[in-house]
Amino acid sequence: MDERSKIAILGFGLEGKAILEYLQKHHYPEITVCDRNEKLKNEMPGGASVQLGKQYLDGLDKFEVIFRSPGIPFLTPQIQAAKLAGAEVTSVIGFFMDQCPCPVVGVTGTKGKGTTSSLIYEMLKQSGRQAGVDVFLGGNIGRPPIEFLDQLNANCIVVLELSSFQLQDMKKSPHYAVLLNTTTDHLDYHADRDEYLRAKESLLAHQHKDCVAVLNKDYEYSKYYKPLVKGKLYWTSIKEKMDGAYVSDDRLFVGKEKICDKNEIALVGAHNIENILMAAVIAKELGADIKNISEVVTTFKNLPHRLQFVRELRGVKYFNDSYSTTPETSMAAVDSFDVPTILIAGGYDKGLDYGRWAEKILTKKSLRTVILLGQTTDKMEKALIEAEEKLSTSGFAPTKVLRRKKLEEAVVEAYAEAEEGGVVVMSPGAASFDMFENYKERGNEFIAHVRKLK
Repeated sequence: MDERSKIAILGFGLEGKAILEYLQKHHYPEITVCDRNEKLKNEMPGGASVQLGKQYLDGLDKFEVIFRSPGIPFLTPQIQAAKLAGAEVTSVIGFFMDQCPCPVVGVTGTKGKGTTSSLIYEMLKQSGRQAGVDVFLGGNIGRPPIEFLDQLNANCIVVLELSSFQLQDMKKSPHYAVLLNTTTDHLDYHADRDEYLRAKESLLAHQHKDCVAVLNKDYEYSKYYKPLVKGKLYWTSIKEKMDGAYVSDDRLFVGKEKICDKNEIALVGAHNIENILMAAVIAKELGADIKNISEVVTTFKNLPHRLQFVRELRGVKYFNDSYSTTPETSMAAVDSFDVPTILIAGGYDKGLDYGRWAEKILTKKSLRTVILLGQTTDKMEKALIEAEEKLSTSGFAPTKVLRRKKLEEAVVEAYAEAEEGGVVVMSPGAASFDMFENYKERGNEFIAHVRKLK
């Protein structure tokens, strides 16, 4: 790509705006913004052409470089046709990786990316201050990394949270790769499970022998990704001792050094132990000392909308886990509590299977009531009925199932059902798009309703 290239930016969200600003700052004159939203015409800065409305993807083959925003599927026919016609299809992340002058830590997986990326960032930031190293956090969390590209030099470190959408057309892998648990997600976006898994492969596919990868021995798909590792591989586990990080006698270790006892961890949720172990391996590999790692682990609280503590009222604690958009993450939230629990679940149907989720709900003894809402209500209730029939001979916890149409109604019902000393957790296990703009809006509404309770 040079300053004479005809450039298209597909999608004018956070990343689209960031790459337009960067390209204009660096004097690329021929830029066209393509977006479905016709109202953007009045918001567009000077110097850029626009192609708006339903036909915004028409004629892409006239461009030499196409920046695809994460929300537009890589396999969109118009994009693939432009690629066949000779266009270079890239993304903000792909462009950043090509230009970045310093080491990059890439973190991906179905869930846990934001927490793990933030843990690594905090661990490195603590040590970096002492060593004069600047650390940056971006990608799917924080801000588009293109915004700080001009501030980087060889002495910096960048930590990126990367979704499958961002990885699909990436042709350069991060020097340090952390691959968390991978389950079927975004099947409404990807063609099938295999395409989703292949998207995650990009984190490792373009590494070389001097690179570093961290995998969890306990995860089913780690064996799928192991053959892709070309450099140094560290394993983590909560079940057995590993060369990277592990748990032994309720204590966390990275290498041979103790991080802390399990009961000293500030994060809520047993699944976060896995995130901590993987973060600690990368932080240590990049020079963080054990004191800084331990300090972060014992003080770092849950990120917003990720088992976020909201308030305690009349002996009941309320947790917002709106970021939970898969059955597995809702199951992890339920497993985080052994006190009487009320679960609010349901949302937009992405075509996921709720069989295992239903079995977890019925066999978790501390779970008292499930309140369903949203598009997945019928699907989840059917899964619970089928699980009840399957488990009828083995015994299971008596779980009450309620249906509500609005989140406010669900919160009020949860308040009425909750027991002193127990918890209410909204962990939907489904996306938010049937009722809300995104998971943040859903989580913020939950928080607002909880704070209104008296």
